[in-house]
Amino acid sequence: MNRELSIGILGGGQLGMMLCQASKEIGIDTHIFCPDEDSPAKNYSNNFTCEDYLNEKEIINFSNSVDIITYEFENIPKETLELINDNKLRPGIKSLEQTQDRLIERKLLEKLNIPYAPYKELKSEEDFNYSISNFGDAIIKTRRLGYDGKGQISVNQETNFDKNISSLFNQSIIEKKIPFEFEFSQVSCRDIFGNIVHFPLTRNIHENHILKHSYAPLNLSNDLEEHAKEITKKIISELDHVGVLTVEFFKTKENILVNEIAPRVHNSGHWTIEGCSSSQFKVHMQAVYGVKITQPKLLNECHMVNLIGEEINDWINKKSDSDVNIHLYHKKEIKNGRKMGHLTYIKDKKI
Repeated sequence: MNRELSIGILGGGQLGMMLCQASKEIGIDTHIFCPDEDSPAKNYSNNFTCEDYLNEKEIINFSNSVDIITYEFENIPKETLELINDNKLRPGIKSLEQTQDRLIERKLLEKLNIPYAPYKELKSEEDFNYSISNFGDAIIKTRRLGYDGKGQISVNQETNFDKNISSLFNQSIIEKKIPFEFEFSQVSCRDIFGNIVHFPLTRNIHENHILKHSYAPLNLSNDLEEHAKEITKKIISELDHVGVLTVEFFKTKENILVNEIAPRVHNSGHWTIEGCSSSQFKVHMQAVYGVKITQPKLLNECHMVNLIGEEINDWINKKSDSDVNIHLYHKKEIKNGRKMGHLTYIKDKKI
């Protein structure tokens, strides 16, 4: 690859860090733009700019300094992306617009005739009463900035309407709580030529609304596996998305439902670093670079475990071996519920 071409990354968290690590393997220079001086990606990128996302002058300078720009999370202000030339931004602004707001995301699924949990926009007490009467157990979800369970309130027919709920009017949806068998995700990638590749399905287990375990590959019936891939293909194509996109699903007794869309590399795909011939991070950077992507091969069955909060202390001085690969995010402050690293256990080698 041409070493002179550089890719800018908006966001400097662990996803940005792993994108930088993958870029070094394939000879791509990276430039991180992030408001956090101590972000995990800082020491892995070729260049680093610490500025606010709404600093117009610095965003323009950043854009002029790189050939292509991608992003590692979907909560970047739309105003930031509007300052960047459309031809430089991969994935484009449409992917962020359609997925960073849960109401708009649900309307996208509706437009594409893709199954999802029943919901209602929460604008009034009447909407609340209607929802708990018709849904029973439900979840109020903020339309924006929700992740790892943040911005979610469980409600049911015993819940009293109060000012805490009314304060969420016009910024939330209320969604029927689905009795599902398990959760799983499809991590896929599309290149500038329209080629789409799919990583193996991954089964996910959450604890306290935070992803704790991912097992791959998930053995699902051929019909349902193909259905999940077709749904993901429909979404990634509709968005004209370039790069990795992840769809999170519920497996119910009768079918599969889409829970969320993430227009980026995803926590449930971390196992691909050891488990596949090319990781989600490498394939993403190849796609946004402009390379024709090829289908990654499964090398190992894997079990990924997130290290949350103080759990990092049990692993910080250990080294990876043939059974477990230790990934530390080098975050300076340990917080409850904060992802500090992950482990990938190799369960069964395929080659």
